Amino acid sequence: MNQSNKKKKKAETQLKINQLDEMLWRSTPLGKFLSSIKKDTAKISRSGPTTTKNEKRSWVVRIPSAFVFTGSKTGGFQTVVKAETQDQAWDEAAKCNEWEILDFFISHMKVFPQDPL
Repeated sequence: MNQSNKKKKKAETQLKINQLDEMLWRSTPLGKFLSSIKKDTAKISRSGPTTTKNEKRSWVVRIPSAFVFTGSKTGGFQTVVKAETQDQAWDEAAKCNEWEILDFFISHMKVFPQDPL
């Protein structure tokens, strides 16, 4: 066997080992879980509208009433702000003077998109 055939055979063997390693990984519970997430993510990103990095969207910011001086008289407060990211939504909400009073109990602070993708 000449040198190029040995290299080719070695590369083919390594490819088979990598394929077997991938099959073994996918058979584990964690591998199955991560594979399903990748598939679901691919389906979501192809099917619906996507936002670009610099595109602002509406975020709902909710806080419990315990964080405000009114105490437990209300369930909580929420406001809707425009921001690029969740962190920026928190910053914008801190500057906001208009908050809606909620009639249901809020146990912890939340930030989520107003319109999911």
